[in-house]
Amino acid sequence: MAPTKTPTKPAQQGTGYQPRTAKDNLPRTDAGARRNVPMGLLAVLGTLVLLIGVPVALVMLVGNPLPTSLPSRDWLTADVTSGLVIKVLAVLVWVVWAHFVICFLTEWRAVRAGRMPSHVGFGGGSQLLARRLVAGLLLLGGTATLGQGLASATEPAPAPVAVTAQQVDAQSGQQGGQVQVPLITPQQQARVDAENAAAAGTQAPQATKHYEVSPPQGRHHDTLWDIADRTLGDPFRYKEIFELNKGKLQADGRRLTDADLIRPGWQLVLPADAKGAGVTSRPVSTTPPATPGAAFTGAKGTAQTGAAAGADSVFHAAGATATTSTTASTDAGSEGGADLGQLLLGGGLILAGIARALTAQRGPFGEPDEDAAELESAANTRRAEFLDTALRALAQQRTAADQPMPEVLFAYANDTQVVLHLSGSTVAPERPWTASPDGQSWTLQAADLVAPNGHVSAPYPSLVNVAESHGFDVLVDLELAPGLVAVGGNVNTARETVMSMAVDLSTHAWSDDVTVVMVGFGDRLGSLVGARIKAVDTVDEALADLGATTGRASVVNDLGLGGVLAGRQRGRAADLNPVVLFLSGAPTTEQAQRIAQLTSSGRTAVSVVSVGDTPSARWRFVVDEGGHFDAAVLGVSGTARRLGEGANHRIEALLAAATRHRDEGVRALESTSPAEFGAAVVSAQPGAAASSGTTTDLGSAPVVVRLLGDVEVGAPGRVNEARRALLTEAVVMAALHPEGLHEAVLRSGLWPRGVEDDVMDARLADAQEWLGNDASGRARLSFGDDGRWHLSPDVAVDYRALAQAAQASGPAELDTLLAALRLGRGEAFGGAGTAYRWLTFAREARQARLLATSVARRASELAAAGGDQARALEALRLGTTLVPTAEVLWRERLRLVAAHEPSRLADEVAQMYSVLGEHGVKHEPATDALVTELAPGLERATGS
Repeated sequence: MAPTKTPTKPAQQGTGYQPRTAKDNLPRTDAGARRNVPMGLLAVLGTLVLLIGVPVALVMLVGNPLPTSLPSRDWLTADVTSGLVIKVLAVLVWVVWAHFVICFLTEWRAVRAGRMPSHVGFGGGSQLLARRLVAGLLLLGGTATLGQGLASATEPAPAPVAVTAQQVDAQSGQQGGQVQVPLITPQQQARVDAENAAAAGTQAPQATKHYEVSPPQGRHHDTLWDIADRTLGDPFRYKEIFELNKGKLQADGRRLTDADLIRPGWQLVLPADAKGAGVTSRPVSTTPPATPGAAFTGAKGTAQTGAAAGADSVFHAAGATATTSTTASTDAGSEGGADLGQLLLGGGLILAGIARALTAQRGPFGEPDEDAAELESAANTRRAEFLDTALRALAQQRTAADQPMPEVLFAYANDTQVVLHLSGSTVAPERPWTASPDGQSWTLQAADLVAPNGHVSAPYPSLVNVAESHGFDVLVDLELAPGLVAVGGNVNTARETVMSMAVDLSTHAWSDDVTVVMVGFGDRLGSLVGARIKAVDTVDEALADLGATTGRASVVNDLGLGGVLAGRQRGRAADLNPVVLFLSGAPTTEQAQRIAQLTSSGRTAVSVVSVGDTPSARWRFVVDEGGHFDAAVLGVSGTARRLGEGANHRIEALLAAATRHRDEGVRALESTSPAEFGAAVVSAQPGAAASSGTTTDLGSAPVVVRLLGDVEVGAPGRVNEARRALLTEAVVMAALHPEGLHEAVLRSGLWPRGVEDDVMDARLADAQEWLGNDASGRARLSFGDDGRWHLSPDVAVDYRALAQAAQASGPAELDTLLAALRLGRGEAFGGAGTAYRWLTFAREARQARLLATSVARRASELAAAGGDQARALEALRLGTTLVPTAEVLWRERLRLVAAHEPSRLADEVAQMYSVLGEHGVKHEPATDALVTELAPGLERATGS
């Protein structure tokens, strides 16, 4: 199904998934009936042999077992003959036979009464054999009833759909699996929609049920027979349970292949009419879904869900499992196609985090190479930015309204919307968020997003990307797990998924200060984000370091802040930085108990994830050998995010290259003067008037392009507000290509996925109308004889003004430099880093940072040499406004403050670490060393 150009609401598109309202009892087949007949006949024969054949044989061979006379003393003095021994053995056989008859009758009565059979003393194998014989006998009766079922099965059936509906008791860790049937065909879609719409409101929704295998008290094992007896009232329906779960991969890596062999902890799907202790369910809405909607009444308690839908092509009810899978490269990024090997299995959102870490590693002056450019192309940075902004905006909105944050259990995100699935009820959201009919899922459209004002702490830093499903990233909040999370199934793919989770948590934009502890993995990712990811050898070593974290969380609760989310809302995020432990194997019993103490008391700032299944797990995720991810406990599934050995090696190589480019950038800054940087910018526009970019012209020029801060274009013409962003980007691209902008570069930058010629021509005409004509009557954006687009000389650019000021000399040099620095309104090219993908690879962005940093240092040196410490500090502060990640400027700021305003040093250090943290910067050793020298201990107090 081809995606629409401007998808808004997922439900407006046809889906291949519809809720199933009929019971999930599987129809028996003729082949199955034929197999039941010989099994039943064998059971009849065995029953006859044991119940009738044994006593008949004893009577015929040994004789009447009953005495023919009263006992006398002669019995005790009689000789022990062979005949006597045979009679004694016969008595023992009669006793065993009688015991078996009791077991058989006990099993038969229990089956007929529809209850669990009582335990017969010393039953053991005898009672198990009796149970099997009773089951075989009744197979004939079950086969007789098949005729009616098969006859009804020939009637027209509903169109095939795929859905899994379930409900979990997250506190008890009960989970379920999936039921899969073929996808609906496009021709049947309209009819199914009509049938579902007609049925909505007239039929009570049915549900698929789930059961976690746990032996009854006093026993060491359980059977499908007993489970069917307890939950369905008919032990002979164990075959239905077997068919529903046959071949399904379980968390311990095994599959159900034998109806007589199930293991504790396995998650079984039950027919829809199952009930009783241990059975969990999730009702399915028959209303056509409008958004991915699910409802959970408590991650620590019972959960419920509504319907879900998606965009782009098809989406399914939360928990529905597609019978087809999409490849990881489908979502690898907006442009994709880069030869990144196994890195593509991580998906575009995780690649965006890696790209963010590499950008921080390169620093403000390092130039990305071709490999980094490929990664940036595959990364879905826009989606990451959208999700991060949406979560922080929600936190600011709820805090301003004095409302608690919703407990998010998991989320779906694509380029157009974010859907949060909640645990428990909460106050309805304010616009632009909308709630599902049951209030248990909230949706935000990208077009309605309003960015927060100022810095807002990330409310859900442990939200981690685990899978992709039909164009949506699936993210799970590990903080809400009621205990240990086990990622099982195929051990190799499970390990790759865990590595992907670790990389995501340590790099994504909404994580703030999550600390990732890798236990038993070696130091594979230690250089990725510095102190935020640690490697230890043992679980005990990792658990020993968690006391301080849990202690800080307790302090917040003691202050009446209502828990982790409320603490973050009230500005205590620093006290609640999450810690996530990733274990390379299952913990011991004692370690599992310590983990449970840390993680089982509601939302906590400590989460633990292990590779492989373990009996102590409260959430179990399963990843099979093909990369299919199944979190039945949450009702989500999809294609797992994975990073294998090849991906790890590629990350290490990218990090090494980023470090090398960082050093090259620093050397360029130290060896080049501001005048040289400025001359390089100015000389790139040979035909421009010398006065077109001065600070004076910016106030009088008819058109001004502002790049030193949030990108803006001021022009006299009219502009369609809906197209302002696109036209601004086109003008900025032309301003940064003073030598002329080739049409192919313009096309690939603004429309990376391609555009029709008439559309591009129309947008360029809009830009020309907006900018207007110069004094000669020529369009300010014109197509030159060289086949390139040019801006006219009377278009003023603040970046060019800074470059011209950098070439100043003489007595007015300081004033000129400061005046140019004051043009800055924020970070250079603010807001363009994510929106303008082409800017990541443009040399101009790096040159702007080098130029601004060099000018700020020169101005500060001149002011300090003249004894004007205030202007020296002003120059450095203006420089860090333009280039907030330039640690060389921060260090000079700290030195000046320490020398002249020591009382403000702590505030300066805190501000520096806060700004660097917001940009995901890995501190340079020289920065931490300087802080230690100026104020020992301050770097620890500020969380560096």
